[in-house]
This record gives sequence, structure tokens and C-alpha cells, in this order.
Amino acid sequence: MISTMQKPVCLIDTGMDGILRVKQKALDILQQIQNPVVVVGVVGLYRTGKSYLMNQLAGKQTGFALGSTIESKTKGIWMWCVPHPSKAGHTLVLLDTEGLGDIQKGDSKHDTKIFSLAVLLSSTLIYNSRGTIDNKAIEELQFVTEISEHIKFKSSDEVGDSAHFVKFFPTFIWAVRDFTLELKLDNKCTTEDEYLELALQLKTGTSKITTEYNLPRECIRNYFPSRKCFVFPFPTNPENLTALDHLESSDLLSNFLEKSREFCDFVFHESPVKKLQDGQTVNARGELC
Repeated sequence: MISTMQKPVCLIDTGMDGILRVKQKALDILQQIQNPVVVVGVVGLYRTGKSYLMNQLAGKQTGFALGSTIESKTKGIWMWCVPHPSKAGHTLVLLDTEGLGDIQKGDSKHDTKIFSLAVLLSSTLIYNSRGTIDNKAIEELQFVTEISEHIKFKSSDEVGDSAHFVKFFPTFIWAVRDFTLELKLDNKCTTEDEYLELALQLKTGTSKITTEYNLPRECIRNYFPSRKCFVFPFPTNPENLTALDHLESSDLLSNFLEKSREFCDFVFHESPVKKLQDGQTVNARGELC
């Protein structure tokens, strides 16, 4: 079954009424997967190239919908199940999510629900953004501060703090696209991971401004203790960007291809299998493996 899944299907649909609904066709596919699954989801602002990354992970040039206009292309959450390229007997489940912050949609609560679902479903979560990791970029990840309002535990102690979340929250990868800066600090070269950790440093003090500055950083640090960062250069010349899914490898810049391979290798080899809250491995049907 998995080898014949040539394109993604909609897993969770966003209806005209704004209600999220699971699609039966996707459930039928998941019901057939009996081996452990590695679930990789991507979230991020709309029109930032999330779908391209997921196609790369699927080993395909096309599949998840790419768009070249200001309109958000993906709606709801789309799923693509493929044999895992580096873990025999495992299935790689790729989830491409609706772009956050779509001005035509204008519903931040809906965005938070999409983000929360991606967190719960994924064993590795990729946050895709453009430019740099500055204060604006972190503020745009406001959804992380509202996770606790949308996730409830079926437990007697009703613990809802980060220590409880961390037990089943995914590995977090921040993918920065179209990065043009030098990775240097005080004239010394720094790594991508160090760049991310620098952006997540907290300020001292108790003022309202400091508290608001620290809140999203504290949430990212507490909810996602396992973090990784990749910075991607521009993939090609500006005139080719609107046709990214139709370009051959020879049309893409060599440093972008190298970074894409590094990114995919990390995801393939380091992304864990999906586990339940108690740490037990499950398959796509929710059965223990």
C-alpha cells in the first residue's frame, strides 16, 4: 500500500465553517500501516515554502502543492506516507500544514489549532520561516504560547505544565529560508544551533516588556528541549522562484542543494518514531509496537 501512495491526501480538512474534520480516506490509509511510524510535520507562515521541504523529504520533485502567488496553497493538514529511506520496517509520515497568518483567513484561533495538532501528531516538528531569527520571527511563533489552552490531559493529576508536555512533544527544527547573513558573532564563526540558542536567550528583569519578550522564548525552550536549526540560502535566481517545483537540480544553487541534503539526512537519521505519552512506540493505528 505505502509503495503505491504516489501523492499526498488530505488528513484534516478545514471546512467553510472553520471546523476541522478528519478525512476517512486518510484514516483508511493509516489503518493499513502496521509498522512503527516516524511522523514529520511542518508548520510556518503561509507562502514561506513549507511544501517544497516536504517534497524533498518524500524524495519527489512535486507532490505537496506549491504556489507562486500571495494566496495560501495548502488548506488543513495533508499527509504523505512513504517507506522510510533509512529505517527498514518503518513508515515515514509527512504532514504539510495550512500556512499560518493568512490575511484572507484572519483567524488566529484556527491557526493555533492547526499548530497544536501538528505538535501532537508529529515526532519531529519543522518550523519554517524566512530571513532571520529576530524578535519579529519569534513573535510570529506566538502559537507556542497558547498550546496549553488547546491540549488537555486525560490523567488524574491534571498536570498541564511544560514538564508534562515534554514527555511526548516532538523534536523541534527551525528551518530559516533565504538566509543571507554571515553566521558570525563578535567576528567569530558560530553554528546554526548557536544562532538559534542566541535568539532564544532570556532577558533579566520583571517589567511587562521583559516578560512579554521572554514568554515565547521560555515556551520554546521548555516545550522543545531538543532543538536544531538549519539556515538555507536562496535556492535559485529570483526569476526562477515562482517555478520552484518545476526546476531541475541543475537550476538550483549548489549551496542550497548541499544544505537541503544535510537537512534531509538529519531528519531521516535523527527523527524518532512516534511514541505515546508513556514512551511506548505505536503504529499509525495507535497500536503498540
